[in-house]
Amino acid sequence: MAARNRTSPPAAFGLGVDLVEVSRIRRLAANPSFLKRVFTPGELAYSLKGKNRYERLAARFAVKEAVIKALDARGLSLKDIEVENTFSGRPLVKVKKHRSISLMVSISHTSRHALAAVVVVPKNT
Repeated sequence: MAARNRTSPPAAFGLGVDLVEVSRIRRLAANPSFLKRVFTPGELAYSLKGKNRYERLAARFAVKEAVIKALDARGLSLKDIEVENTFSGRPLVKVKKHRSISLMVSISHTSRHALAAVVVVPKNT
């Protein structure tokens, strides 16, 4: 096996995918305690503006579930995972207590479903 040189991309060591029904999140979001338990204030501010609020919430929920799968960290709190957007709109995920990794994420949603895929790679040091 050839040695990896410094210009090679880092090896992935985790993959998680999740699919969420938007109608399920719409039902759950009727309970304010669900929103407070699952989403950060920043996620709520972003998601609840505009007309596709439930699609945005479902997409963020899917990311959180995909992160837990990718990290194999079932004890991780959903609120310890925060989904933000870069200036260009690309999703960016931060996980408390997991500073030595980077997460590559892709989100897609329709009016009925939200999908997230997360790949875990070691952070460049």
